[in-house]
Amino acid sequence: MIKLPKKLRDLRYKIFYSLLLRDGCERIVLGDQSIGLQWTICPTGLKAQSVVYSGGVGTDISFEHELVRRFGCNIVLLDPSPTGVKTMARPENSIPQLKFSPLALCASTGKLKMAPPVPGGDSWSAQRNDNATLEVASTDLSTLMRQNGHSHIDLLKIDIEGCEYEVIDDILRRRIPVRQICADFDYDRIAGASRGKAIRAMLKLAARGYKLISYEAANHTFVLGPRP
Repeated sequence: MIKLPKKLRDLRYKIFYSLLLRDGCERIVLGDQSIGLQWTICPTGLKAQSVVYSGGVGTDISFEHELVRRFGCNIVLLDPSPTGVKTMARPENSIPQLKFSPLALCASTGKLKMAPPVPGGDSWSAQRNDNATLEVASTDLSTLMRQNGHSHIDLLKIDIEGCEYEVIDDILRRRIPVRQICADFDYDRIAGASRGKAIRAMLKLAARGYKLISYEAANHTFVLGPRP
């Protein structure tokens, strides 16, 4: 296979995003960029009764704190990594609106193997190779929703270090009603992930009526709209 020069690859991705990106809804940016990642979301319809799930804690949940502050949302958070567990143990993160479980969100309930952060990093990643040194409990989205008594999700954030692809496939296969998805697509540094895999995941979402309303580096936000 002939590999395109970087400039041509970048142009190809620029054209892809220009075709996929959609306007037509309000957008706000939440999260403290000085300490972590920001996410762009559509706030329309979000309120205290909204069902919000957040997969991936890492070192920062300023995004989730802003959801609580602005809309009064109750949020189910998941992260089995030592980094995430340590973050959720901070006193400022012990508030009634945040319900934390040290579970990995993926496409099945059981066990998941994770690899430690790369030098200088803090994110544990899902791995199915010899680099994995930690085994954690995992859950799929349908099981988690059933346990929490939810029939739909208004906002789902998945910053889950390699499991985002299988979770998206699971949502589409089971037709789980999720109105808005914030997804961090990991590729290149995660075994088995690539930019092409991220593109295919986006096209699958688009085929089911999800509109890409924002992207910044690896962070993408999709809102479910009328089927094309």
